[in-house]
Amino acid sequence: MKRYAIAVVLLLLPVGGASADQPEPGSSRWGKTGPGTIANLARHHQVMMYGVPTPYNSLSDPLPRTHAKFSRGATVFERHCASCHGPSGHGEGTAGKELSPPPANLAWLADTPMSRSDPYMYWTIAEGGIWLGSDMPSFKGTLSSNDIWSVITYVREGMGTRSASSDPKRDLRARPASRSR
Repeated sequence: MKRYAIAVVLLLLPVGGASADQPEPGSSRWGKTGPGTIANLARHHQVMMYGVPTPYNSLSDPLPRTHAKFSRGATVFERHCASCHGPSGHGEGTAGKELSPPPANLAWLADTPMSRSDPYMYWTIAEGGIWLGSDMPSFKGTLSSNDIWSVITYVREGMGTRSASSDPKRDLRARPASRSR
């Protein structure tokens, strides 16, 4: 009888362990990234398997990273992006609440290596995500190239959560590698 009890306990142990290992609501196995991280996965898979498509694969930001560019990026973000991605970029915008997949978590993306890739960021904004099964529209016909680069700077600088706006003459090129949470 004792052997049967031990066998049952050993059989149930993996089930209990698996449920204890599940992420808590609002987080994932990679940390507190939010549901918008799902929207990034198809695009990341595309890049990992095939690279950033031409003509985007060799782009680099031609504009200096200045306060004026950051401010322009904030204005463009508020007008075209915040309704879905939310004011802090976590994917919590009112227009994005019913979207599936939810809008990407740009605050999380800002701290990843992909955010430092000019071609990746420009391609994402210019082409949108319709072809990836996302509702993100293409902005290549709506925004100028300078506006797209300004939004990229705004996202990279933490969407206003960093001290980028404190000094209007500060050159933003010396960006910290990542921010602490």
